[in-house]
Formats: sequence, structure tokens, C-alpha cells
Amino acid sequence: MHFKPESNIENCRILITNDDGIDAYGIKLLEYLLLKITPNVLVVAPKDEKSGAGHSLTSDKMRSMFGHTSIAEFPNDIFQYDSYHYAVDGTPCDCVRVALNMIMRGNYPDLIISGINNGRNIADDVTYSGTIGAAMEGVLYGIPSIAVSQFVKKGEEVNWQIAEKYLIEIVKKVRQGTFSADTLININFPNIPTDELRGIEICRQGRRRFVEGTVENSLLCTKFLLHTEKEESHYPDDNEKIDKNITITALKINLTDDNGLEELEKVFAQTI
Repeated sequence: MHFKPESNIENCRILITNDDGIDAYGIKLLEYLLLKITPNVLVVAPKDEKSGAGHSLTSDKMRSMFGHTSIAEFPNDIFQYDSYHYAVDGTPCDCVRVALNMIMRGNYPDLIISGINNGRNIADDVTYSGTIGAAMEGVLYGIPSIAVSQFVKKGEEVNWQIAEKYLIEIVKKVRQGTFSADTLININFPNIPTDELRGIEICRQGRRRFVEGTVENSLLCTKFLLHTEKEESHYPDDNEKIDKNITITALKINLTDDNGLEELEKVFAQTI
């Protein structure tokens, strides 16, 4: 199965969320940019910051909400500011579930955008990211979903110029593609002035686990004799390009490792 391409997002109903919380500058900028092209933008975001929440949900809360359609029944969990803004006392994944099963029930969005996250979501960071987790949840519901993040190094001031200038055109181009229904798109903006931008790089998810000299490298690589050779790919790693480029990566929810399956067949060949 594949998502159908959309050439006119101006007619789309868009749900936005994040993991930095509903009051974060990034989600307000995202809403501001989208409202320039369409009035159909709904914000459902965490009441407080939920960075690092990954694809987690508040299981007890979600179970209690199962089957309900009215947010009025959960005054301590869902806060309606107006017809277009809702805060949820939960994770980004909770927010998507509340939006789709209660607020937008029967009228799903055409697109979900999670962000703009204040901080990178590249390489192995994506496994922790609530920004990515919200986009994952959207894909599980069969809705095209995009995660957007703004790279910034510790101690630096965030420069939103490139995101502000290029985000909408990038989203439009992404939605013109035909992607697997198991795929979400991950966009990261560099933290540099616009005139220093080199361009857009289509990247693979990179690796930054075992940096020479770190505690993780010395302990893990010694203990498990890890092989750290770089895999060959036509596409560069996102973490190698983010300093001067907008990086765009296609991520799949299905975590199956085909090479790993072949290796399992080998080691279990005599027992199966």
C-alpha cells in the first residue's frame, strides 16, 4: 500500500502536534506558516514538554478514553482553548490518538505534521524522539505524516530563518511523492543563516553511537567487539550533512532486518 500523492495541500486538513508542548515557539511558527496557505489547521499538542517520549503513550489514560468521543468527559486531561487549539496532559502519541479518536473522529486530517522540534532528530536520536513518535502514530492510522526539527547545538541561539523560508515548499514537494504507507518523512533544518545554506540533502538515517573517545565507545566496543565499519549507501548519513544542509529522510515503521533474518536462518539451520 502507498499514500496517494497530494498536489494541492492548500485544500488539506492538517493536524499539527509536537513534543515541546503547545506553548513552544516551534509549533507556533509551524502553525503560522501553514495558515498562510490554508485555514484548515488544528493544533493538538502536549500541555507540557514531553521531549524524549518516543512513541510512548499513557496507557491507563488511553484505556480510560477508549470508546469515548467527547473531550468534555476528560476535563483534567484535555484542555480546549478554542476550536483549533487543544492541549493534552500526555505524550505526543497520546495527542495524536486524542485528536483522531475524539476531536477529529469521522473527519480525519489529510496530513499530520509534528514539530517544529527545538533540537535535532537525526541518526539514533530518532529512537527517543517524541516528534518522530507522533508522526509514527499518524502513519499507523493511515495518514501521511511528517516530522520537522530544528538543529541547534548546546549553548547556541536557535536560528529559525531557514525553516521559515523553506518549510512550506518542502512539505508541498514531499506530498507530491508516492510513499509506502509504512513510511514517515523526517526533515531537519540546520542552525545557520540562510546565506550559508548549501542546499537540500536526501539522506539515510545515520549513526552516532560509537564516537571515538566516549565512554560508550570504550565500554561497549570492548565488551561486545562491535563492528563499526560504515555501511555503503548511495545516500549520505543525515548527521554528516545537517551542519550546512536541510536533511530529508524517509523512515519506515517496520523494523524488520532482512539481513538479520538471513543470519537467524543460518544459526538455527540445524534446529528448525
